[in-house]
Amino acid sequence: MITFAGKHPGMPQTQNLITILLPFYKVGTEFDRAIESIAKQTFLQWNLLLISNNGNATGLETARNWVEKDPRIKLLHESTQGIAHSLNTGLKNCQSPYIARMDADDLSHPERLRKQFDFLENNTTIDVVCSQTSFKTDIPGSEGFSIFVNWQNSITTPEEHSLYRFIESPIAHPTVMFRKKLAEKFGPYSTRPVPEDYELWLRWMDHGVRFYKIPEPLLTWSDHAERLTRTHENYSREAFFQVKCEFLSKWIKRYVPSGKKIVVCGSSRIGRKRASMLQDFGVEIFGFTDVKKRPNRQVNFIRIPEITQPEPWFLINFIARRGFGQSIREHFSALGFVEGKDFILAA
Repeated sequence: MITFAGKHPGMPQTQNLITILLPFYKVGTEFDRAIESIAKQTFLQWNLLLISNNGNATGLETARNWVEKDPRIKLLHESTQGIAHSLNTGLKNCQSPYIARMDADDLSHPERLRKQFDFLENNTTIDVVCSQTSFKTDIPGSEGFSIFVNWQNSITTPEEHSLYRFIESPIAHPTVMFRKKLAEKFGPYSTRPVPEDYELWLRWMDHGVRFYKIPEPLLTWSDHAERLTRTHENYSREAFFQVKCEFLSKWIKRYVPSGKKIVVCGSSRIGRKRASMLQDFGVEIFGFTDVKKRPNRQVNFIRIPEITQPEPWFLINFIARRGFGQSIREHFSALGFVEGKDFILAA
């Protein structure tokens, strides 16, 4: 049962219970506002680690000003470029039982830390708690990202996070708070050329870690042209699919009975490329299905209308066209297929 109530009247106000990791590189005036949003939290027992990853002069000056004003704020340096290196440096310097994330261009709402801390204190079967986000952008025509944020916000329960993890990352990284023991037990951020947050969620979920999203926006997530997710190759579509297929293959081997034939929804060149990634991780692909047959040399093409019984098949949807995943879900669910048992959405 999920519990939200939590009071800690005897808790020392100076005790460090949460460490917030905030790496920075090239920042502007928004960095000061991001730090201020932590300084104004109603929860007081925290430390903030500002991790300079070869930070610019503006960022270093802002960080030093805050270090002088608030003894709970520390400045660290990590010269190896990359957010994963910065975050791992932060993890090594954490002394608190809980760790939270924050980005240099976002705003934490005043009750964020208190609500997440109380949630983890009162729900011992949950190890990662995140929140919904408010979305702010200065980029014209970013409706696609807004739709993605709305999709993320719709996922709240541990079961939903687990089931939908292969569609996209169901969690906004700067909203998370997690128990420090996770990084100690299952490893810190990967420094491979992968989206470091998505890889971490998939790896932890692969170990059975349960995630929950507080169903209210506790952070304003800022979108702009210089965001790493828009500019860095670690966040390319190919990088996401590579790490997705890595952990999807593990999930298939663990949960899909060996007697089921694996069929990929999506017979285009891109669909076949995704299937090839799974094969590289040891998953045997029986065939492909699609709305229409494509002129290629693939074997075992099965038209969607011909798949009527769930028993012989396990379907993986790799078709990324907007709305198609929901159509696939509705179509096969109406035939008695069970999501997570007979089919899964992976795009």
